[in-house]
Amino acid sequence: MTIRSHLGEIRKFIRIARDIRHNVNLAANEELFWNHYVKEWERAEKNKDITYVGTEWKLEEDFLALLAKYASSDKKALEIGCGGGRVTSTGVKLFKHVYAADISDEMLRKSREVITTSNVSFHKLDGFTLKDFADDSLDYVYCHDVFVQISSVQVYPYLIEIKRVLKDGGVGLVSALDFVNRFDLFKEWSLKFWSRRWPPVYRRLHFLTEEMLRKMLEDLDLQVLELQKDKFLIAVFRKNEAVAS
Repeated sequence: MTIRSHLGEIRKFIRIARDIRHNVNLAANEELFWNHYVKEWERAEKNKDITYVGTEWKLEEDFLALLAKYASSDKKALEIGCGGGRVTSTGVKLFKHVYAADISDEMLRKSREVITTSNVSFHKLDGFTLKDFADDSLDYVYCHDVFVQISSVQVYPYLIEIKRVLKDGGVGLVSALDFVNRFDLFKEWSLKFWSRRWPPVYRRLHFLTEEMLRKMLEDLDLQVLELQKDKFLIAVFRKNEAVAS
């Protein structure tokens, strides 16, 4: 093998190693992942006439119906994982004010570009807490198509934080992918992972069951008001009023 061939092989190895490191970083770091996603989304010719990043995912009709059902124009709401603003665009029509929050600067940038009403503000999350929001300060917290992206061991702490920031009697609304109802989707992505021998960077899917979600809410003394299972597993719950001692 010539020196030139050796150099070619070395360059190929370095390129593969760089790609692997890049994918691992994206998989491990939520903020990097979504910042990268936005950049790739903007480069795609097919998205040039689409208003909201994430519109391609669709299937939020049931969630938006429940959002409207429990909303009030005199209430303030926090949206966890506002993404490109496609759900936020409905939220600002339903609430007095929406705190649109996300871990990705790029997602927040895209949301600011398209959501320009006076009753919205944008906030950076740390990916673990809602530390910028005070205890018992919000009437409503909603979160769609976000728990799909994180493990169940991350969902429970988010529910703890949602309970903390909700006022007594405040309402939460969250969605997830139901393991039983969406088993075909689970199976499809499970087999993709198996065949590729490498976790896919895009569309990292996580699933919950109704029993898991109910157990977490019960453990936190959050009262389930309504639970739907179709395209998403969607739960509406209320923070019970504190009992005076």
